[in-house]
Amino acid sequence: MLELEHDVPPGAADAPDASAELADAVTALRLATAGAIAAGPVLFERLDWRPYGIRPVLPIAATRPEGEPTRLDRFRGRLARELRERLGDAEADTQLGEALDRWELSLFQLEPFRGEQVRQALTALLGGPDGLWAASLRCAALLGETGQERAELHRALLGKSPGADLVRRALVETVMHGNRAALIETLDETLHGLRPRPAGYFALRAAAS
Repeated sequence: MLELEHDVPPGAADAPDASAELADAVTALRLATAGAIAAGPVLFERLDWRPYGIRPVLPIAATRPEGEPTRLDRFRGRLARELRERLGDAEADTQLGEALDRWELSLFQLEPFRGEQVRQALTALLGGPDGLWAASLRCAALLGETGQERAELHRALLGKSPGADLVRRALVETVMHGNRAALIETLDETLHGLRPRPAGYFALRAAAS
């Protein structure tokens, strides 16, 4: 059971949009774990620990995607919490929002539609007007630790069926970075040999553990 708590500021006219917040929590869990996670069809709300109402969950959060069950360990639980806190701030970035939406929609589709959604998600995330080629180069620079690994990632991302999990990892890194435009600028400088590859979230966590 997924339970969320939210403090309502004194004098607030309306209660928080619990359905939208639950959908963000499901998205964060899917990003952190790559698991087949869903919230179920209905949401039971309480206000001051008293029953407040029963509402439908947003369809994309209520529906279970294809995939295997997963366990929420300490590392991924902490990552999911941090992602959920940052997803609200990401709403101001329309391109990031589109990338998140398209990636999540791809979880429910079959080829060739899944591959097209993943490509569009990657383009929105790291390409923009520069297109899929630039987005795949930047994603390879973001995720690949060696030149050989970056070359292999670049080929995979330009393939007929690019891996949704690669785009998931790129989404995690971008959301955790906090500034997509600045990250793209850094990746371009990395590709031009002007600076080292930026240390990603997973690498920093691994070094700290």
